[in-house]
Parts: sequence; structure tokens; C-alpha cells
Amino acid sequence: MKNYMKILFSLVLAFTLNGCASETQIIDNENDSTERVAALEGRDFEQASNSMIQDMLDLGTLSKPNGQPYILVISRIENDTMQRIDVDELSKSIRIALMKSGKVRVTAFQEDAMVMASGQLRQSKEFNQANVRKSGSLAAPELSLSGKITQREFFVSGKKRIEYRFSMSITDLRNGLTLWEGEEKIKKLADKDTVTW
Repeated sequence: MKNYMKILFSLVLAFTLNGCASETQIIDNENDSTERVAALEGRDFEQASNSMIQDMLDLGTLSKPNGQPYILVISRIENDTMQRIDVDELSKSIRIALMKSGKVRVTAFQEDAMVMASGQLRQSKEFNQANVRKSGSLAAPELSLSGKITQREFFVSGKKRIEYRFSMSITDLRNGLTLWEGEEKIKKLADKDTVTW
């Protein structure tokens, strides 16, 4: 009888809590007016990446003289903030936008272990060699995209001011010269006790 009462109580509690749950809504990415947070969020990554991509394209940095797309590799993007963030979120949005521009093609030999590992299939008799990548067929990157995200905090008039800086560079790997550098700053003002990590 005690087990029956426990089960009944658990069911009543579950239905009660479920009935009190708030309705989940879809947020329109283009018109997101929900409250901002002090930590970095998706909108901040979008703002930073969109601004820097537009700058690259406006300056003609990625316009190759012969009209062909550059081959770009995403290098290291360092997270020097107090937050555990996935910097791939920023690099992925930049990568997608640059590829859509038609100005670059991105090589994934650093990110996808199978690109390099597939070369070992040439040594195996188990695989149809017609489908195996030939020696010397990988496209070498011409440009490298690297960057850093930093965070600084100050107290101003009893509030916490948080400044995030997104810094990016494009380097020509054939001569080591920097073709483009850009920065995007995102500044937030929050309650002095706000924690951003």
C-alpha cells in the first residue's frame, strides 16, 4: 500500500509541475528582442563576425587578382576571456559567410583528421585505389585566419562595465604578410554583482 501511495503521489506531483511549466517559444533570430546577458552570447558572435566579414569584403582583401577564390585555413582563435566559450561558434559563422561570398574555399585538413588519415589508404590493398586521394592532391592553404577574444571589466558609477574585443587577422601564408586585421568591440553595462563566467 505504501508503494502504491508513493507512485500515486509521484504522478500527481509530475502532472502538477508539468501544468505549471511555462510555454516554450521560438525566438526569431532576425528580431530577437529578449533581454541581453552580461556574458557572451550568440548575438554577440553574430555582431562581431558580420562586422568583420563586411570589412574584409568592403576592403577587397579577399579579391584575388585572377578572380579565383583563395584557399583559406582557419588557424587558432584564442579565448582569453573568463568564460568557457566555444570559439568554433565564431569561426564557423565567419567560415560560412566567407564561403558564401565566393571569395574563399576553406581547407579542413587541420579540423578533420580524416583528410590526413585518408592518405594512409594508399598503402592498403583493401580499398579501391580509384577512390583514394592521390599523393600531392591536397590543396595547400594560401591564407590563414587567426584571432583572439579578450574580456576586461571595470566598475563605473556602481555598475560593472564589460568590454569584449574580437580581434582577427588574415595572413598570406606564402610570404607571411598580414593582408587584413580587424577588431570588433562589444561593451555591456550590468549590475556590479553580475558574474560573467
